[in-house]
Amino acid sequence: MAATQSQRAALYVSLVDSMGEEAADTLMDQLPPSGWDQMATKDDLAGVEQRLQASLAVALAEINARFAETNAEFVESHAALQVTMHEGFAQAAKERAEIIKVQARQLYVIVSAIAAATISIWIALFTSAAGPLSTVRCSVSWGHELERAAAAPGCYLF
Repeated sequence: MAATQSQRAALYVSLVDSMGEEAADTLMDQLPPSGWDQMATKDDLAGVEQRLQASLAVALAEINARFAETNAEFVESHAALQVTMHEGFAQAAKERAEIIKVQARQLYVIVSAIAAATISIWIALFTSAAGPLSTVRCSVSWGHELERAAAAPGCYLF
């Protein structure tokens, strides 16, 4: 049973009378403040240690499970992102190929028109008896009409 505060005070007065104040202070400092029954034993500490270790093990297992779950979500998101990126790159490559085809067709038309115009000028220059000033001018719209105009007799493109 723990000593009450009044019992501790009476003990201190008795110790001062028999041993002196300094020795009484030293001896009272060695006594627990609330009694020996409140002091933890090594067995008490071992029990606390086991419960603490068990709690930490559970918490660590929960943390590891959350990390594993988060990692799985990350891997899944990363795979989906890669698929989306590959699809986007494939679509961009198709669009780029289509643009190149259109540009090639346009270049073909332009080069064909320039070649047809150049040929008609050379034909006009070499077939005209009086020279380039006496050639007949024809109005031609660009495109399919160009081939007909170049084949028409006496019609030269400038």
